[in-house]
Amino acid sequence: MLKFEVEKRLRFFSLILFLAFILKYNYLMLHIFYAPSLTALIIRNLFFIIFYLKFVEPLLISKKIRQRLFLMLIIFTIFVLSNHWYNRYFGNFLSISDIFAGEGTGQFSMYEVLFTHIFKYWDVIFILDIVLLGITGFNSLPDLNLVKDWGFWKLSLKEIPIKNTTAFALIILLLLVQIVAGSYIMGGKSPAELYRSGSSYLASVYGILPLYTIEAYSYITREEEKPRPELKNIPYYKKQRQLSGIQKLPDKTNVILIQVESLDAKVLDYSKQGEQITPFLNKLKDQSLYFENFYAQKVNGSFDADLSTLTSLYPVNRSYVFRDIDLSAFQSLPLLLKEKNYQTLAFHNNDRNFFNRAEAYPDLGFDRFYSQRYFEENIYPVPEARGLGVNDYDYFNQAAEIIKEKAAAEEPFFAYLISLTSHTPFNFYPKTAVKEFAGVKNNLVQNYFRSINFTDAAIENFVNKLKEAGIMKNTLLVIYADHESEIKSIEYESDSDFTLWRNVKVPYHIPLIIKHPEIKNRIIKREGTTTDIAPTVLDLLGYQELPDQFVGSSLFLEEENPILFLHETPHLLKDGQLYIKELDQIIKVGHLKNQEKEITFSEAKINEITEIIDYMRSIFMINQGEIFKEVE
Repeated sequence: MLKFEVEKRLRFFSLILFLAFILKYNYLMLHIFYAPSLTALIIRNLFFIIFYLKFVEPLLISKKIRQRLFLMLIIFTIFVLSNHWYNRYFGNFLSISDIFAGEGTGQFSMYEVLFTHIFKYWDVIFILDIVLLGITGFNSLPDLNLVKDWGFWKLSLKEIPIKNTTAFALIILLLLVQIVAGSYIMGGKSPAELYRSGSSYLASVYGILPLYTIEAYSYITREEEKPRPELKNIPYYKKQRQLSGIQKLPDKTNVILIQVESLDAKVLDYSKQGEQITPFLNKLKDQSLYFENFYAQKVNGSFDADLSTLTSLYPVNRSYVFRDIDLSAFQSLPLLLKEKNYQTLAFHNNDRNFFNRAEAYPDLGFDRFYSQRYFEENIYPVPEARGLGVNDYDYFNQAAEIIKEKAAAEEPFFAYLISLTSHTPFNFYPKTAVKEFAGVKNNLVQNYFRSINFTDAAIENFVNKLKEAGIMKNTLLVIYADHESEIKSIEYESDSDFTLWRNVKVPYHIPLIIKHPEIKNRIIKREGTTTDIAPTVLDLLGYQELPDQFVGSSLFLEEENPILFLHETPHLLKDGQLYIKELDQIIKVGHLKNQEKEITFSEAKINEITEIIDYMRSIFMINQGEIFKEVE
């Protein structure tokens, strides 16, 4: 009787252990890596079943083996959770490059961003198996001497005994069939070509461990010197009109771009108990051109906004361009304006090496980069222990003085300013300088409202100082965000309301305000993204053509092309309809709530989209290590 109870208990442990692994593995493949081949995944699951029942389960009679398997399950769970949380925030899997991306980005690393406000209480489901095995004695059960045919494999197949060599041959055959079938479905591409096309394709054919092995080797064998992309064979610029020519601002119009940290489109005109969160931006919006269907580019980090805004290109996942690539070959908005004798000025209130901007900005054409060391906290000092850079109010206040000096020169200026105080976890604001919003119960939401309200006041002071100096009379002001706040709570949710039937990253809905005395205020419904900002500015300044490199187009054009978001599996947005590009197909995965419609993509348009994706990857993924030389 005792022997039967022990065997029954061990079967329970075995079932929990195997189900825990197989469910988490399939969750990774389907939910994180978007494995496009279900056939290959089913065959791999058969491989896992046979391997476990034949070679792993019989070993569970050993206490030492059980302890090692338990430790491996904990490590695997940590890996799954890390990818789960990273995917929730960025929409991608956690790659080797992402793990080391915090290097050279200053005091605020990616790890703090990941674990600040993305954990949800239901995530504990991922550790229930570990808790259950732990409290029921999986590790403490002593070594067992059971009958030699213990285990489900021998119990169920004892009438048809299969030797270890036969089982091993079956397992190898299943692996080969899965790889051949998966490779055939993926077009017979090599591992390097699959990886360049997207990690989901490589994982689908060869599995997760080979993917990370190739990634690690790629990362280790990268060139130390930044490679310089060759911008040739550009596929798209002759196929579409990019400028409208409908309005030209006066000569020597100054340009100010303000990139606001974590500014949601939803927070504009949003009130809590009669208190507006962004009263100045609300007023400015009503006096300006406002694009209500505008979206951010963020597939890696905030520097994606810099890249897409200044170069009119799409950022690509796993490409930390400011760190890894020589950008001197790129055309950019500041370089083009320098040719017209503009002074080109960049401002940021964090450390100059944050996201390696100090290295990238000179290549992109900025004459001066005013970083944290140029500013002091005189008005609203924040204790260094809980601050992040210089607070926005002091920063914008002093930046206005610098701009006033530059405006006194004969040449016009281009000023690019990035704010910081409203960075997650939204607690870097001076406590004495903000509204209370006492009615907000959620602490994260309250801190966001306070920090963005503080930044709103900082921008108001900045604009008013320039207005008093007469500078705004001939200045084009553009305000947008790097991305959303990523808040999801009962009291406030940042993103747009999409109806989805696949796990995909919803596009970041951000505001775009364009203000100039000669531009009439109105709301424009046309969809756009930060890749379109530079063409729009140049359109207003009277440019007749754009550099071949620019993929964006002026937001004054009526024709709208799909917006691309180059995650591992590329996403497309068109007229509120959300798609993914999987292999050679465009697959609909959702739509804005109550805005569903049918859209068809011609074969020519799909080919054009494919060319753009391939081209972006070809220029931004050139520092991938020795293993990828064959596909460059």
